Amino acid sequence: MMNKNTGWITFVIIIILGLTLPFHWSLDYKTVFPKEHLTFSNTFFTENDINKIINRHNNANFIERQVINQEPFVRKLKEKGILYDIN
Repeated sequence: MMNKNTGWITFVIIIILGLTLPFHWSLDYKTVFPKEHLTFSNTFFTENDINKIINRHNNANFIERQVINQEPFVRKLKEKGILYDIN
């Protein structure tokens, strides 16, 4: 039998997941925006994560860059102006 505290803890966990899972959160950029899919991937991101994407993009060949640019998280970052192309 589940006691009262276990029920409240479960309820709080469900609320926290419901509020965080559908969004990308960044305190570095003070922004929150919706995800395309419900995943735990990139729920919270920092400037360090952005730098990793930039380095991965810069070290990739042409085809790999196209694949990176089509990733949902990268597309959202470009839409929000966090990532942008320099020609």
